[in-house]
Amino acid sequence: MFGHGRRKTRTLPSASEPNGWYETLSTPPPAARPVVGSIACDWAIVGAGACGLAAARRLAELRHQDTVALIDASRIGHGASGRNAGFMLNHNTHGEIKDLEIERRNAALCAAGVDYLRRLVRENQIECQWSDWGRLYVAADDAGGTHLSELAGNYRRLDRTCSWVEPDRLRDMLGTAFYTRAIHAAGSALVQPAALMVGLGRTLPANVRVYEESPVLEISSGTPLRLTCARGEVLARNLILANSVFAEEMGVARWRVVPIATYASLTRPLRLEERSRLGSESEFGLLPVDPGGSTVRLTRDHRLLLRNSFSYGRAKRIEPGALDRAERRHRKALRRRWPDLGDVPFVSTWGGLLGFTRNDGTVFGRVADGIHAVISSDAGPVARGTAAGMLLAEQVCGVRSTLLDIMVSLPGAGLLPPDPVLRMVVNRRLRLIESECSE
Repeated sequence: MFGHGRRKTRTLPSASEPNGWYETLSTPPPAARPVVGSIACDWAIVGAGACGLAAARRLAELRHQDTVALIDASRIGHGASGRNAGFMLNHNTHGEIKDLEIERRNAALCAAGVDYLRRLVRENQIECQWSDWGRLYVAADDAGGTHLSELAGNYRRLDRTCSWVEPDRLRDMLGTAFYTRAIHAAGSALVQPAALMVGLGRTLPANVRVYEESPVLEISSGTPLRLTCARGEVLARNLILANSVFAEEMGVARWRVVPIATYASLTRPLRLEERSRLGSESEFGLLPVDPGGSTVRLTRDHRLLLRNSFSYGRAKRIEPGALDRAERRHRKALRRRWPDLGDVPFVSTWGGLLGFTRNDGTVFGRVADGIHAVISSDAGPVARGTAAGMLLAEQVCGVRSTLLDIMVSLPGAGLLPPDPVLRMVVNRRLRLIESECSE
């Protein structure tokens, strides 16, 4: 799957694309430490998002004498795990359940990831606006109400509880009549995702060294493995690739994960008078029952976040003009929900890449001698990715558990058709989703 010899990275992550969460961190991170010169370690981990941070932490805990080099192309918190809407989902279900048993296994992984993150935040006093508020699935029309009923049925099939929120109560909570019905689900959390990632990076065990602004340009097999960066190299006995959809740029999971770009905008903090136009909740997290609808957050520091719009992300870059188009959609969505707040300025609009598989499959485990990979895809990428990274570290260290058995029992990510067929299929699906949603 990975091959031998030297493998050059075809496309590198961009460090220049905006990220509103990162730009509004209350405490700016210290200067990055890049890879300079020759660095030797027992384990190198490429990618310091949810998967990589969890793998590094657990590996360092289990192998106290080993040295771990955690390498990121940009800054911790700036990548995909710090770009999402900030929902730490203990499970996620949308639409028809294709395979109930796989859905149950994924829910167990998501719940374990949220529990692990919650514990780390408390033990390390990570300031990331962590809140156990849960989430509201919201509908704005009769079709959405039907989808909500189906969603409630899925919860029952998964032995999970949820509660209906009636229209009057919903209007009082949110300060808008845009939504007609909702379901509240407990157990998940809301966070400032970039702050969570930065905090996790700052509190790693002492035998983990973090190197940022160090994209890996080439990997050479052998003993040791050689990772070439712009200003130096890392020589490692073992390698874990935890760099999400960019793993395929290094030859892993080619045509197994569909990269999808999604877009978000974040307002400045609302003034006191502006906050009074909202409802009774001091914070909230709204997930659309329509896949193409708008995700909405009111954060603890009084900002509104809106996320919608999708595009095929094969180039792994935000296309020119995409942010302007997304900002216009976010502005329209804000005005439809809260007309009196429709002109509150956005301080940032950005895009981020998610990975989806065609079969709810995974990329997890050994891919070559001394090389392992983990990619969090599909629903709940941060929570499930945290669990997956932790479990990969346990697997390579020979630690068995029921949760690891669940992880390895999931199907591997299925093979996808190459472009231009895949591009055509994905774009058609995205157009259908956006045409059916009420934004």
